[in-house]
Parts: sequence; C-alpha cells; structure tokens
Amino acid sequence: MLKKIHKIYFIVGFLLYSILTLQLSSNTLMGVFSLNLFNFITYYFVLYISLNMISKNYNKKYLVLLVLLYTLVLIFLYNSISYNYTNNYFVFSAADALFYHDSTIAIIDKPFGQAIDAYFSSHSNIGFDDLGMIIVLYPLYQIAETNLILNAFYLLVSLLTALSMFSLSKNFMSRKYAYMATLTYSLSSFVIFFHSSGLKESFMVFLIIVAFDYYYRFLRKKNPLYLIVFVFSIAFLLLFRPAIPVFIVGAIGLGSLLTKKSGLGVKAIGLFLLIVLFANINLLIEVVNRYMSGGFEMLIYARESEGMIKGSIDFTYAVNILAQLIGPLPTLVSSEKVMLTLFAPGLIYRVLLAIPFWIGVRYIFKTKSYLLYPIVLFILMEMSALALLMEGLELRKSMPHIAMVYIVAFWFMDKYDNKLIVFRKKKRFKYFVNFSIFILGILILYWNFK
Repeated sequence: MLKKIHKIYFIVGFLLYSILTLQLSSNTLMGVFSLNLFNFITYYFVLYISLNMISKNYNKKYLVLLVLLYTLVLIFLYNSISYNYTNNYFVFSAADALFYHDSTIAIIDKPFGQAIDAYFSSHSNIGFDDLGMIIVLYPLYQIAETNLILNAFYLLVSLLTALSMFSLSKNFMSRKYAYMATLTYSLSSFVIFFHSSGLKESFMVFLIIVAFDYYYRFLRKKNPLYLIVFVFSIAFLLLFRPAIPVFIVGAIGLGSLLTKKSGLGVKAIGLFLLIVLFANINLLIEVVNRYMSGGFEMLIYARESEGMIKGSIDFTYAVNILAQLIGPLPTLVSSEKVMLTLFAPGLIYRVLLAIPFWIGVRYIFKTKSYLLYPIVLFILMEMSALALLMEGLELRKSMPHIAMVYIVAFWFMDKYDNKLIVFRKKKRFKYFVNFSIFILGILILYWNFK
C-alpha cells in the first residue's frame, strides 16, 4: 500500500498542478509557484529513492543526512523567495512572527528575569501561550538579532525531531516503515515552512514528539530519567499552547487504564495523570473558556467577526469536521494566500494518508493494539477540539497531531504490506481504496476551484 500511495501521490499531484495552471494570473507569484512545483517533484523522488533502499540503510545516519540536506536547501529557498517578494525572512507569516521578533528585541538588553517581567508588562492582555517562543528567542537573539538565527536553530530542531519520531515509531512498526514515516513527515513542505518562518510550531511539535517518545522509553526501560524528560516537555508545552499538555496527559492516562496488558505500575501512572487533571479542574475550565471565547454563543460571535463562518453554522461545522478527517486540504494556487500554497506539496500526501490512517484507527481498536491507544486518543481529542472551535481548516492549529497521524497511517501500511493484517475480500478492499483516493482527488480539485 505504501508504494501505491506514493505512486498515486505523484499522479494526483501532477494532474492537480497541471489543471490548476489554468488559474495562474498576472498576480500569481511565479517564483513561489515554481518553488512549490520543485518541492513537489523533489519530495516525490527523495521518498521514492528512500523507499527502495536496502534494509540496512534505514538507520539514524541516513535519516539525519537526508533531513539535514533537504531541509537546509528548502529553508534557503523559502527565505530567498520571502526576501525577494517581501524584503524580510518571515516567509509570508509576518503577522505573528513579527510580534515574536519585536517583543524579543524590546527586552533583549535586560537580564532574563527582568526581560520576562518587561514582556508581561508591555503585553498585559495576553496569556502564557506565546511566552515559550519568547524564551526560545531570547538566548538566540543574544547571538544575532535576526530571524535567520532562529532558522539555524530550527534546522537543529528538525534533526532532533526526526530522531525522536524515528525512536517513537519503532515502538509500533518495522524499522523501514518507522524510517519512512519519519522521513515523509520531516520533509513535508509545511513542516519545513515552519522551520523557515519565525513561528513557534516547530519547537512546539518537537516538545510533543519528545514527550511521547520519552513516555514510551519509560514504559520499555523504567528509567526515571525518561519520566523527568517527559514531565519537563509537558511543562514547557504549557508556554506554547496550554490545551496540548491536557490532551497528552488525558490521552496517556485514559490509554493506560484501557490497556489490559500493562502492569499495575503503568495503570498507577495513568490514574495519577488523570487525578492531576481533575485536581486542576478550575484551571482546565479557564483554558476551555478562553478557547471558547467565554461560551458557545460568544464563540459563534467571535468566528463570525473573524469571517470564519461561511454560509450556515452547520455547513461551517461540516467543512471543519471534513478538514480534520482528511486534511487540512491543500491550496495549490492563490495570489492572495501565498503562504497556503507553500503547504500544498506536503498536504497532498497528508490527505492521501487519511485512508490508511482511519483504517489504522479502526484496526488499532479491533486488534486491541493497546500500545497505540495514547497516540490515537491524543489525535482524536485534538481533532474534536479543533472541529468544535471551528479551527479545523487552519494548519497551524493542526500541527500538534499531524505527526501522530503519520505514525498511525504507516503502522497500518506496515501491517498490511507485510500481511500481518489480511482482508478476506481483497478485491473489494482494493476497489474501496482506489475509489477513496479518487474522491480525495476530486475534493482537492473542488477545494481549489471553489
């Protein structure tokens, strides 16, 4: 199935880009379109070559080398395009990236403690959501007060994220499929976009993957140092997006209690994590109210004022739910939302992975693959929350769980391709997969012509 999806990725992508050239206009940034096309082609061929390597090459050394070289080239190209069109290195994301940049510049001459106090004094109306990014930028800007220093740091983060995801994936699947899951995610255009911008998502996702990786390391080796890394990652995540640690702790706690094969120690940890959540119920309510803008009616009002409700509320929810089920959907050509087109080469692959992902979710519960329960529960919690908040269309909000979607999808493909999961009606299943891929291609095309 993996080879088939990879082949279909090229066919679907080639057809979509060919058809959508009809939408190119004088306002289209041709440099950006050419870069996206280059990204699509190179992504396909790098994965194709990797998919056909000999088994001994599926190791950390090759993974780090590929991620380093590919990410370095794309970061350079993204920043070059950005400077050419906008005269800055924020890659069409200046709204939030400039806030982080300017806020750090304003406090850089102060000692760390005073700098944080000064940050809150000048931004008294905001919470802790962005403090993590300020803490990351503060030491970097001591070296050089430019977004390029963050890009260099994110290059290192991309390698550490890939190594941690590879380690995490090997808990559930063969080395080859763990390698391919990691590489396919790490080289995605939208992942490298965040490495190239001045946004917080790259470091936030790194913390999420490390948290899960070290939780599973602790399960294997019972080393308390792994638990400390897990707790530290969770705590630091509170300074990026407070809801994410809640989902991780809730998913691990609930997943541990549902795991029949785990020992009393694991169940005790799961129960303890759930007790911690309930003990902080007032804080959780405060977080929920902040994301809900004070209630459902206020949420609707806020989304209407932001122009996020298209047509009826029911239709908006349907679109958001669909986006979480299979997407977000890629925008291949746009003269107004240039940043979205940079996500497209990777998002096409992500959409195709919706098929093995949802089949994988079904078989994880059907085969009682308890080890994957925390991963699946985390994904479902985040997807449900984003759909409820009508933020399912925004890639930035979906980034925390997308890497885990790749892990589940490749877990199923590993089991299916190695005949560990066999369907009695093979032809019917193949027809279902082919029909589903056809529908996904039509949805992407419709999305781009709407």
